[in-house]
Amino acid sequence: RKKFIKFIQKFDIIHYHELWHLKILFINYFANLLGKKTILIPHGVLDSWSLREKYLKKKLYSLFFLKRFILSLDAIFFSTNSEYFEAKKNFKLPYAFVIPNGINLTEFNKTNVNKNKPQKKIIFFGRIHKKKGIELLLNTIRLLPENFFREFYFEITGPGEFKYVNNIKNLIKDYKISDKVSVENPKDNNSKIKYLKTGSLFILPSFEEADSVALKEAMSLSLPVLISEQCRMSIVGEKNAGFIVKTNISSLKDKLLALKDADLNKMGENSRNIMENYFDNESCVNKLWQIY
Repeated sequence: RKKFIKFIQKFDIIHYHELWHLKILFINYFANLLGKKTILIPHGVLDSWSLREKYLKKKLYSLFFLKRFILSLDAIFFSTNSEYFEAKKNFKLPYAFVIPNGINLTEFNKTNVNKNKPQKKIIFFGRIHKKKGIELLLNTIRLLPENFFREFYFEITGPGEFKYVNNIKNLIKDYKISDKVSVENPKDNNSKIKYLKTGSLFILPSFEEADSVALKEAMSLSLPVLISEQCRMSIVGEKNAGFIVKTNISSLKDKLLALKDADLNKMGENSRNIMENYFDNESCVNKLWQIY
């Protein structure tokens, strides 16, 4: 108790990035006692898909703790409008606001990543987790015709729990697609930009996303993208920066096959333009500063 109070007294605003942990409830209890302002960013975990995972445990936690915790907050912070509306269906919310994740574009030089590449690399770059749709991707890859792989191949790159990463590697072996897709070691912050530039397209067929930073980093580097509807980036389709798919094999397969006739360079240029016009970090930071 003394440790929590001593820690909390240092601050005026406490901004939570965690939800399913009792420690947060204790911190918030003392924060309220001390009259501190509290904000939560749920990172998509209030979505219906996320709530269905470990359903009974989350249902009980919500019933006894979470609903009261959310209403005790001064504000709740969403990254997209659709994330806000999804959470609103499941919970009564306090004051809520929406600000997207921004990107510091000075770190990402505008470039033509698809120029002069005889075989194009499709990159999944991010956390290797079952909600990311990687198993869906593998099931789709094994159904693609052989002539597709004269032009394209896949790499899956990112951190993840050892057991699940190993499961993905075993699926690749079982499906006999090791010559078409590989799992690469995670990249650190110093090498991720250089690595992303080796790709021709960024793919994220996720079942649940709040506001993917990896997606925006790829778009900042002029990569066209193939993403699921759950990535909450409808502007990709509106501005011809790539393809948006439903989370099923048929939809994903159709759009992958459509890559052969797509102008990937133009789509990549449109990706970068979206980042410059809508997601510049300075603009997003200024909005958050006004909230604070």
